Amino acid sequence: LLDKKLKIENYLKMKNDVVFKAFFTRKENEVFLKNMLEAMLEQKIKIKRVSHDVRLDQLTQEQKYGTLDLGIELEDKTYVNVEIQLRNHFNIEERSTFYAGKKVAEMLNIGEDYEKMGKVIIIAILDYTFIDLPDYFTETVRVAKKHREYEINNNVKYYYIELDKFRKQKPNMKDALNQWLAFLDMERGDLLEMAKKESKEIEKALDNYEVLTGDAAVKRLAEIRFMEEIDKKSFYAKAESEGMAKGKIEIAKNLINYGMSIEDIVKTTGLSKEEIEELAKENKKLD
Repeated sequence: LLDKKLKIENYLKMKNDVVFKAFFTRKENEVFLKNMLEAMLEQKIKIKRVSHDVRLDQLTQEQKYGTLDLGIELEDKTYVNVEIQLRNHFNIEERSTFYAGKKVAEMLNIGEDYEKMGKVIIIAILDYTFIDLPDYFTETVRVAKKHREYEINNNVKYYYIELDKFRKQKPNMKDALNQWLAFLDMERGDLLEMAKKESKEIEKALDNYEVLTGDAAVKRLAEIRFMEEIDKKSFYAKAESEGMAKGKIEIAKNLINYGMSIEDIVKTTGLSKEEIEELAKENKKLD
């Protein structure tokens, strides 16, 4: 895949949540999921259950309701939820907290002992900068206020991965975590090439990825998902732009009423002289 000039369409990159879920829910790819999670969690794990071989019609339904996350049950009763967000909705902390609380509540049936409750791990893979720190991989822990070395109440843990930061740095590509992040991100061919050379697992994963993305139905579904994200981004950008324009017009009207000169209003609002003069005319008509 990478020996030829690497050219991956944006909508077919692994961070497209349709491609991500279609890839990691295939039974033959469970070894890659295990390898990646072990690199992220820095511990050996045994996977008990994944939603294997998700059908395309199921993916389509999940896409419609925006629930394209990946749930993994481990043998030690830990539940791992992995979600990818391409765009900042400014709610990832609240969303993660809500989902973790919901999963914890679901773990116990009425009358069961708390000891039967497993742990919940939330992994949020973000294609934008979220935390005002240089690190692109952040693990949260709860500690006692006066004894920061003492961890407590860590039945729920959060991992935030910021791909935007990752691709802008010079990561050590001998590290398994960085190899998997290069695979997930797919923005820098040089990092992906190094990951492939350093890891047989990544090389095999890329071969399986090529097979998956050669499926016409998967390609079409991933393209639809990608275009939805583009449309949303365009919509919000336009709404923000129109909101700013309306704000400037309101300010200009107030300054006209206040008696400020047209030249000064142009400097203050950034609107053109012609636009200010038109607003002034409309203002006189209203008077």
